[in-house]
Amino acid sequence: MRTAALLVSVAAAAAYAQDGKKLCRAIVQVQTTDRNAERAQALRGQRVAGLTIHQPYTLVVSGVCISEREILTPALHPRADLRVLVKYHDGRVEEARVIGTDPLSNLALIEVPVASPEFVRVHAAPVAVGESIGIAGCPVQCSEGKPAFLTGRVRADHVAIGIQDIYGVTGTRRIVLGTAFAVDTIEGRPNVGAACVDKEGRLVGLVVGGMPTWLRADPDHPGQVRRVEMRFAVPAARIARIVDALKRHGRVVRADFGIALDSAGEALIAQFDLPKSASAVAGLKGRPVAGGFAIHDVIASVDGQSYRDRFELEEALTEKAPGTPVSFDILRRGRRVTVTATPAERE
Repeated sequence: MRTAALLVSVAAAAAYAQDGKKLCRAIVQVQTTDRNAERAQALRGQRVAGLTIHQPYTLVVSGVCISEREILTPALHPRADLRVLVKYHDGRVEEARVIGTDPLSNLALIEVPVASPEFVRVHAAPVAVGESIGIAGCPVQCSEGKPAFLTGRVRADHVAIGIQDIYGVTGTRRIVLGTAFAVDTIEGRPNVGAACVDKEGRLVGLVVGGMPTWLRADPDHPGQVRRVEMRFAVPAARIARIVDALKRHGRVVRADFGIALDSAGEALIAQFDLPKSASAVAGLKGRPVAGGFAIHDVIASVDGQSYRDRFELEEALTEKAPGTPVSFDILRRGRRVTVTATPAERE
């Protein structure tokens, strides 16, 4: 059984891309250093009175070329004065320019001056649970920046997770990824920024976080367990929208309706035959836009559309255009009403 499983894995890896080496040539190592922290570090030897100096902020992640000059990578510090270095598979190093960063999705887009002939096209198609995919990236703790190609399997196509801040600014900041998908790997540990690719070698997601190694029952060997690395990736459909916004504006403009949501509860959803995404208004932020809502209002649909769960609904609300009216189907004290609200721009 183990030999058969290995042959299947090798065959799947070959099917992910017609040229695996070509795919890995589109993977880069991205190193960012805060110039201000570097300058402060240089003052350490001068013993400036009353000055507290921290270690320079440096982050090393994977990235993937999505066009001849553009590289997709996990989000960079949105406020720091960064030096961004890109190291290619052949050892070549270039300094890159930050086009834009989006802290809420944990994605950033950078540009290099010299065009790269190898890149991976974004394929905005959903992944399916059980689907085999490839994961190409620089392994964790890989100083040489040599990319590796791993195989994985999608364990969940829609999860709501929180990942820790990678900026090094605070240890308490959390990023909620409402439409991430989960994939596990057996062979190795891909770094954040690794590219998830389908059988045609197209980008279907970017790894932005993960869980420590854990043990899972081996389906091929009852009674035995194997070590698994669980990784979470932003799906390509969302990547495409974010990349477009970063290219247009250098940031992602999001809507704010001035409300805080919570689950409506299974009993209420069943009683009134509401969609699973039905969410109750749990708080008002005091903005004028919240005037049309009341505490305990239950949002059944938005512009006539329902969603898979509350997290997808919340994400859809943030992606509405600020200043454009939005229609809400509301359940209020047992009666259906329609509320129209115009969101402000999220700060």
